[in-house]
Amino acid sequence: MESSQNHSDQANTPPRIPNVLKKVDNKELKSTSFWLNQVFLVLSTIFGVYLAAQSGLEQALKFDSYSKMEDNYYLRTSLYDEVNDNLENIKRYSLLLAKSPHTSELEYNKPTLEKYIWQTMQYSPTTLETPSIFLTQIRRFYSRAEFVIEAALKRKMSARQASIELNQIADIIEQQTLPQLKASALNLQQELQQNDIIIGSLKEADNAN
Repeated sequence: MESSQNHSDQANTPPRIPNVLKKVDNKELKSTSFWLNQVFLVLSTIFGVYLAAQSGLEQALKFDSYSKMEDNYYLRTSLYDEVNDNLENIKRYSLLLAKSPHTSELEYNKPTLEKYIWQTMQYSPTTLETPSIFLTQIRRFYSRAEFVIEAALKRKMSARQASIELNQIADIIEQQTLPQLKASALNLQQELQQNDIIIGSLKEADNAN
């Protein structure tokens, strides 16, 4: 009977609260301002990270865009120099053809068309960022010039006629293609300068990293 009474008293006794929990300031936890502060803290952190990521992405995209623009500037200026050299060789050969010399002399003075830049361009990711009109005109220049020269050497075309055709081909390149190609390269340079970028500075920054 006494054992049953003790068991009943234990059942009616409320559970003891650990001393650690007694020390917790429940008023602070229940405070609305506390939870609002926590929410604002989380939101401001997320927003700050988002802005930093956006800024980093924007800078990366700008650097990539300007870097490609600089690469294309180098490509156009190098192509200009190469085509201009080949143009001079074609013009000299055209003068020789106009004199209708012996085949052996034509063979000996046959111009070599340098195509290092032209052939390397097929591996450059910035090639197709070059206006197609330049690529088309230069391709036709090389193709037709080589055809006319070979035709003259094999006597399938008279030397004088070959001279006339080479002059026509050279005129298009000299009067249209090269001036426009040079102007387009200068436009790229000016656009970079307007964004406070000096040609070569991006390459130096990239190598430094």
